Amino acid sequence: MKLVTAVFAVAIACCQSLLLSCCNALIVLPRGPSSTFHRRASSSLNSCPDDSFSPILRSLYDPLPRIDCNGNLAKENNTTEAPKWVNKVTPGRLATEEGSPHELYFEVHHRLPLNSNTHDYSEPRQQKGLVGLVLHGGPGAACFPKHTQFFSPDLYEYVVLLDQRGCGKSTPLGEVKFNRLELLVNDVEMLRQHLIEESLIDKWADGEVDENEQVMQKTKQRNHHPWDVILGGSWGCTLAMAYAFTHPKSVKAMVLRGVCLFREKEIDWLFGNPPSTSAVTPRTVGKTSNLRDLIAGGSSPIMTTPSASTATLDEIERQSVAAQLFTEQWKEFSSGVEHIENNKRSVLHSYYHRLLGTDANSRYKAMRSWFRWEMGIYGNGFKKSEESNDENRLLVWDPSVSSWVFEDARVYDQKSVDSISVDNSSSDYGEILRSLRRFSTSSSSHVSSNTDEYIVEPLPIEEATTESKVDINVTINGQSFDPSTYVPAQAMLTCYYSVNDEYCIHPYNSFLSINPPPSITLSSWYSSKLPPSSSSESYDSSISSDFPLPPTIAIQGGNDAICPADTALDLHHVWQQLELRIALESGHSMYDPVIAGEIVKSLERFGHSLMIDEEDI
Repeated sequence: MKLVTAVFAVAIACCQSLLLSCCNALIVLPRGPSSTFHRRASSSLNSCPDDSFSPILRSLYDPLPRIDCNGNLAKENNTTEAPKWVNKVTPGRLATEEGSPHELYFEVHHRLPLNSNTHDYSEPRQQKGLVGLVLHGGPGAACFPKHTQFFSPDLYEYVVLLDQRGCGKSTPLGEVKFNRLELLVNDVEMLRQHLIEESLIDKWADGEVDENEQVMQKTKQRNHHPWDVILGGSWGCTLAMAYAFTHPKSVKAMVLRGVCLFREKEIDWLFGNPPSTSAVTPRTVGKTSNLRDLIAGGSSPIMTTPSASTATLDEIERQSVAAQLFTEQWKEFSSGVEHIENNKRSVLHSYYHRLLGTDANSRYKAMRSWFRWEMGIYGNGFKKSEESNDENRLLVWDPSVSSWVFEDARVYDQKSVDSISVDNSSSDYGEILRSLRRFSTSSSSHVSSNTDEYIVEPLPIEEATTESKVDINVTINGQSFDPSTYVPAQAMLTCYYSVNDEYCIHPYNSFLSINPPPSITLSSWYSSKLPPSSSSESYDSSISSDFPLPPTIAIQGGNDAICPADTALDLHHVWQQLELRIALESGHSMYDPVIAGEIVKSLERFGHSLMIDEEDI
């Protein structure tokens, strides 16, 4: 029994690590009417130079050799070629507001040029590079060194990793007190100011200042040193959007992956109970089984919506929850917990009391079931198109021409950011886009509510106990492991935020629900300049007061079952300048080959142009 439990504990730990590392990323971007930059037509995207070149997907950069705490180059580089760059990692901790128990952990990854002959890395770059920030997913995941490999060392001199409250190496682990979106937004801005004041970013240091000018100089620094690019994934998209909305002068551009705004319908999709009648409509089953036919110009009988006499659109939307599609996984997830009729979150609430209660046995059992449910959806995703040869196919909203286009995610050069052109004739984009939706039939009309005018309190935690005890004497690789003291931070925080969404998201409820009050026009909340279309294009990267959000590229998996495409499409509906890139056959993982390549290309598009812009200053 001990051996079985130990093996299972290892599997859970591996699954959690995979889930944590994959719940991060981003992309989105808009454009104002005065912009003069245009994306090249699809027909001229990336033509094959000759028959000797085979198309490839862009991939992550190799890990850089690290400089150890003594300033020596660590011998961990397995490549035969001499590295061009080394990575100097500066860890740090940052206290939060008075009364809060949270202490944040962050890392500054400084990429330094290495002299291959002398192995000296003391010489500065010829040109200062950019500063990127990674906002991980969850809520409750963490950052990992591998996240820096999406950023080109040639362009991004610094990549900053931040473990959010209660996550990763931040302490206390799994703490839900003083933990809500508004405070996380404050943390990101506080970190930016801390890096400036402690001179941890050379590019942001303005040299010595006279004592009499110190306060004024610090204020000037804070206002003139924004993050160059923020990369956010899944829940990290929610945090990135809220941060950019609150501090528009503090970020120049964003890349978002697996678009999530933590709306009520998104939470209910993932954790909501299936309807009691379990009425699954024709639209709900196998919606992407014939996606290849749709791309080829065919029609889809499966897409037929039931008549109004059978079911209203509202009823159809209420029926669309993950539990209806992943029936076996849900059956296991919901077994042994309380089901309350007319409470669509009764199963979620049961896990809330188990995960956040004080009974270690109950928490440990709930954690195992929680990760089996999430990993079951994450790993399986939606059924891909049968016999599909289009695993590299992208459906892209090109805001410069206000049109959807198809692209091939591959390139002919590992330094290229341009996708391969494909035939865009006779495609019914509307039908394809409808087939990508999971919990909605279309972008709903925007009716104002008063969700930001009051703040509710978190749901009280009721103690849950379990009769069966876990074996607390588990040995893994010769080391003792006590599952009863294990803190499943991601499960705890995801559950806490999901149950208390109105409380945790306040005061961003209206903004993230894409639901501004009547006095606010959509464009005053959701608009931006466009990003550059290629690595050679310069654009005005100065932060403008004319737009509420920075230029953004959003990357979305068409088969993402954790964060389905509904939210990305809803955001596109109100934010027409947003560049939305849908990898039709990809899921949620930022390490999916197509998704990873799109993140790398998007970061480089911003990176090259921001560097060109800085040269002109």
